[in-house]
Amino acid sequence: MTELKQEIKTHPTENDLAGYLGKVLSGKDKERVEAHIAGCNECLEKAVSAYESVKSLKKRKANVMKKINIYLTLAIISFILSFTVRQYFLQFLTATLLLGIKWVVDSKSTKMLIMIYDAWKKGGAEEASRIIKNIDIEHKNRL
Repeated sequence: MTELKQEIKTHPTENDLAGYLGKVLSGKDKERVEAHIAGCNECLEKAVSAYESVKSLKKRKANVMKKINIYLTLAIISFILSFTVRQYFLQFLTATLLLGIKWVVDSKSTKMLIMIYDAWKKGGAEEASRIIKNIDIEHKNRL
């Protein structure tokens, strides 16, 4: 019993909190984290903040995926119309190119968001921060 009280006093690691939120902790570890969170406002705030961040990221990911599908769908429709309505061939073809470019650009940013989310899910905030720093360094090198 004193061993459990001692474990409750020590803060869980970020990996423990991520595992708890991801529902991958074993029964004993889950109980230990829950017991600690119940008595520690600091860790409770961390867990709530992480949960809300992931929830927000998932919602944004879904919205971005809808936009990407809309651009791709519009590009395909515009391409088909360029051959069926011959008098506006160039206009529809230009629209197809613009919508296709928009689809490619948005899909790259979506891939980046997915990479950051997966890194956070696997390695916590440290891993996500490392990925973001690498992306920033690559972006600066391109400029």
